[in-house]
Amino acid sequence: FTMIKIVPWHKATVLSRKQLSPTVTKLTLQIQPPNTEDRPTTPFTFLPGQWVDFTPLLTPSPTSPSSSRPVPPKDAIGGYSITSTPSNLPLFELAIQKSRHPVAEWVALHAQPEDLVTVRVGGNFTYSSPSRSSSNRDNVNVMEQSQTKKKNLLFIAGGVGI
Repeated sequence: FTMIKIVPWHKATVLSRKQLSPTVTKLTLQIQPPNTEDRPTTPFTFLPGQWVDFTPLLTPSPTSPSSSRPVPPKDAIGGYSITSTPSNLPLFELAIQKSRHPVAEWVALHAQPEDLVTVRVGGNFTYSSPSRSSSNRDNVNVMEQSQTKKKNLLFIAGGVGI
């Protein structure tokens, strides 16, 4: 049988939105610490090469000035590249390519500081440095072939180029 790992959702706050190019937006977010009422109790962590599933937690309110901003459907989830390193946590950055997808469109046009979102980590093609021991054999470690020799690495990416 196959064991399925359930990855928890974490709340985060948008700190800033910056247009990097006509088609790519950078979001800087901060993970909120879990409280006694919230799940998960596991910390938010990631490895280089992983992405996050992302969805806004906005709800339109007639009394809120943000009520004129469009809100993606509640079931809309986008998957985006993490562009920062784990050492920057609890802050992290995402690169989001403009598209007609409701979440990507919301990020490009409407995300604002203090907006709440939820994120969960995905992906198992990661990079670990040769000095880092890897006990998680579910991840594809691009350095496993040569732990003793230093080699130049070439990474090829598509989409936003991360």
